[in-house]
Amino acid sequence: MLIKKNEEPFFHRFLSIAKEIIKKNSAYPPVFYGDDEKLYLVCNNYAAVYDFQSNLLLDDELREFGKIPYELSELPNGDMMLSKAEHFNCQESYLIAVRNFFKHAGYLSRKVFSVEKGDPYKIPKIVEVTNRWISEDDNKILDRIGSPDIYLLDEERDSEFTTLTGDWNQCYLAAYDQIELNGGQTTIAMTIYFNIKDDPKNNAYDQQEMEFVQQPAEYDSFENMDVEEPEETYREEQELDSLMNETIIEETRGVEDEFDPMRA
Repeated sequence: MLIKKNEEPFFHRFLSIAKEIIKKNSAYPPVFYGDDEKLYLVCNNYAAVYDFQSNLLLDDELREFGKIPYELSELPNGDMMLSKAEHFNCQESYLIAVRNFFKHAGYLSRKVFSVEKGDPYKIPKIVEVTNRWISEDDNKILDRIGSPDIYLLDEERDSEFTTLTGDWNQCYLAAYDQIELNGGQTTIAMTIYFNIKDDPKNNAYDQQEMEFVQQPAEYDSFENMDVEEPEETYREEQELDSLMNETIIEETRGVEDEFDPMRA
C-alpha cells in the first residue's frame, strides 16, 4: 500500500509519527496491525491508532486494512509504504493485551484541554494541567500531530480500566486530532498514546533528563518569559497542513456537535 504525501497528507502524517516512534524505540519490536477501518501500533511506551470512517462506499472500500500485521517503510521521495508482514512481532497473549488496551482506553478517557501547534510551552502546560509527566523528546511527535486534544484516563474509572486491561499504565496521555472530508461524510482521526507501560515520573533517570520551564500561574504570562525558542523548524508540518487545507471541503454547521469522538 503506497501512501503519497501530496495525496493523503493526514495518513502520511500519521505514518511519519509511527515511523518516528518505531525509530526512537529501535530496541523494541513494534506491534503494527490492521482491523477494518483502523490501523494500530504499539511500540514500547507508545501506542497509536489511525481511524478512517466514511459514509461513502467507494472511500470506505479504498481504505480498509486487513486483519494482518504490517511493516512500514519510507521511500527515497518521502512517500510511505505499508506492506504485509510475515508474522506478528509478539506472542498471542501480548497481542490480546494490546487489543484490550485499545478497546477500552478510548471510551474510558476524558478530554482535558487542547494544545496549539508550535507552542514552545506545550510540555510544561501539559504537565501543569494533567499532572502527568511527558518527556521533552516527545515535542517532535506532538508537533507532527498538529493541534491535538489531550485526553486522560477518567480518574473515576481507574479500577474499571485495570480490571478490563490488566497492567497497562493508568497515567497514560492521549493526543487526538481529526479532519473531515467530503462535506463531513468522511472523518479521519489519529490518537497517539504516551506512557502506556511506564510512568516517566517514577523513573529517576528520566526525571534528570526532563527539562521543564517553571510555569507561572497564568498562561498569558508565558509571552513575557525570556526562554530559548526551539531550534527545530516546522517546515514539513506546515507543508502537510497546506496539503490538508487544500483537501478538506469546508462545511458550515449551524449547531456545534458536542459528540466526543474519543468515546465512540
